[in-house]
This record gives sequence, C-alpha cells and structure tokens, in this order.
Amino acid sequence: MFFLEIIKILIIYNSVGLNALAKQLRAEGKDVLSFALGEPDFSAPAVVVNQAIESLRAGRQKYGPAGGGLEIRQAICAKLQRDNNLEYAPEQIVCGIGAKEILFHVFLSMLNPGDEVLIPAPYWVSYGDQIKACGAKPVIVPFTEDPLQPCYRAEMLEKYATERTVAIVLCSPNNPAGMVIDPQEMVALGEFLLRKDWWVISDEIYEYMTFGAEHLSIVNVAPQLKSRTVIINGLSKGFAMTGWRVGYCAAPQQMASYVKTLQSHSSTCIPPFIEDAAVIALNGGKDLMADQLLLLEERSKLALQLVRELHGVHVMEPKGAFYLFLDLRDRLQSSSFADRLASMPFCERLLKEEYVAAVPGDAFGCPGFLRLSYATDEDTIRAGIQRIARLLDRI
Repeated sequence: MFFLEIIKILIIYNSVGLNALAKQLRAEGKDVLSFALGEPDFSAPAVVVNQAIESLRAGRQKYGPAGGGLEIRQAICAKLQRDNNLEYAPEQIVCGIGAKEILFHVFLSMLNPGDEVLIPAPYWVSYGDQIKACGAKPVIVPFTEDPLQPCYRAEMLEKYATERTVAIVLCSPNNPAGMVIDPQEMVALGEFLLRKDWWVISDEIYEYMTFGAEHLSIVNVAPQLKSRTVIINGLSKGFAMTGWRVGYCAAPQQMASYVKTLQSHSSTCIPPFIEDAAVIALNGGKDLMADQLLLLEERSKLALQLVRELHGVHVMEPKGAFYLFLDLRDRLQSSSFADRLASMPFCERLLKEEYVAAVPGDAFGCPGFLRLSYATDEDTIRAGIQRIARLLDRI
C-alpha cells in the first residue's frame, strides 16, 4: 500500500515528461542546457580510478562483506576523526550502495507505523517518500521568510512536533537550498534536541562543499546526542563519485547492527574493487578535490551574482552544495499560469521555449521555487540564467 502511494507520486511527476522531453529535444538537435543534475560535472580523482582498475585486474570482483569490509570502515572512522573530530568504531559504520540506500535502511530500522518525522523544508525529495514507505508520516516544517531558509528554530519545531514525533532530519549543507546551519544556530538546535528523546538523522553528503561557512555536525556541538544520532554521508558529491554508489552511516552500535542486517538482505555489499578505490578517496580526503572545489566556489559566486540581477527573484543564501534555490513567487503571482504558486508549469515552459532543464520547487516542498545546479561550466551558467530571464519577462 505504501509503495503504491509512492509509485503514484512518481507517476505524477513523470507525467509532465520533463526528463523525457529534455532527451527528445536534444535528439532533435536543440541546445538544451541542464541545471537539473545533482552531480558534479567533473570526474573522480585519477588516483581513485586507477585503484579501481588495479583491483579489478587483481581479481577483487567477488562478493564483499555485508555492510562494508573492515578496511573501508576503518578509513571512514579515520576520516570522521580527521575531518569532523568525531570518534567512531568500525562496528558503528555501515556501508551501502549510495547514501540513499543507507538512509532508507536507517528509516526502516527506526520507524514504526504511525511515527512522525520532522523535515524542515526545503528538503531532498526522497526523505518524505522513504518515511511513508515505512508506514510513518513526514511532517514538513515550513521555511522561514526572513531570512529565507530552512527552519531549525526551536519554537517552530515545537509547533510541528507531536507525541508521535520520533525523529528529525537535518541536511546541512542543504539540498536544494545550499544553506549551511551556522554554528550559533546549531548550538541552539542541539540544546533544544537534548530536551527531546528523538532520533536525529544528519545528512552530511555535501560536507566538503562549504563556501565561506563552517560545516558542523550536531554531535560536535551536542556530544550527548551521539547515542541517538545517525550521520549519513558518502562519496558521491565530495569526490564526484555519483555512479560508484558508496554511501555510509555512522550510528550507535545497535542501530548500525540493524542497518547492516537490512543491508545483508538487500544489495549485500559494495563491490570489493570499489571499496578499494573508496579507501583511497577517504584517506586522501578533501585535498584530492581542492581544485574542483575551488572551481565550484567560483561558479557559485557567478551564478548568485547573475540571479540577483533578476528582477523580483529572491534566492536562499547558499553557503554550500552546488545549488541555487530561486524564489519565483513574486513573478509567478503576476503570471498567466492557472496555479500561480506552482513552479512545475514554469519549468515546462522553460524547457519547451528556452531549452533549459531545471527542477521545480514543488518536489522539495516549496511551490513557486526553482532549483538550479551550478555544477556546470560558466558559459552554460551565463546562457541559462539569461534564458530564464527571457521567460520571466514574457510571463
């Protein structure tokens, strides 16, 4: 029943055919500019690729241990100590086929039918549907208007909490808004959560992509929360290894055991040759991607500057990830669309008339918004935002 509900939701989004239309237009020779992809446009580090090739040639092609081999789990522990000043044992680490799978297994491990989970908006599209698949209820906490950002304030969280609330999802740096929870707000949030008995799921997949901001885990500011916090991370974003599917969680040992058991009955393991390559990436750390991360920061500045020149368009202040989340509500209110706060019709016209692919904010719990990924070259950024401006002027 719950999976059927999710399938219906996906059919609704697919019915507009944005992805299919983009492919069709490209096949017709149209110059389609894509700002929709949630992945960097550069490749994984050469040293990582070379290790995978060497391991393949060495015969590392069979099944590996469920939940990850000892070497990769030790490398993750070392990474958490080095980068985050957090101490975990290998038994508290579970690896899986991408952070998405690990997150799903975490929800399955902690949620019962009727449970509620707080999700500050805007939020990554899979959170709500994964929670529903567990028979639980996602409770969306609206964003704040001033400043325009996801809301982690105690008074707002308290307003949406009930006796059925069992968890909260944090995402910093945030997809789709690119915002980073600042240290003072993180401290206040930690103090609030210490008064609750909720689980805390901290999605930190964009950790390496913070620009002019400090990345903190909730456990850094409130160590007492460690016993009920699950950190979700992976190599997809920070190392441009989206297709490699390496995700992991750091969790209390009992929770890690539950997640590992589910892992053993689903995809079982990461391929050993990919584990070997992942160890190289984890040990190399952020320095392996220093040039690419600097490039992303420059693109962020350019894209933000150009978007701020669009009349009547506001943007959530990005400090990380590689997205801009545009607030088009003022412009859409004066448009000819039947639903003047829905960004899906705008995205359809944007693709059909200007050949620009973007993601409507409806998918992230924010109708009237638009997510742009600036993980592309500067010429594409300039041309794409110019095309968006043209459509805004016409509507």
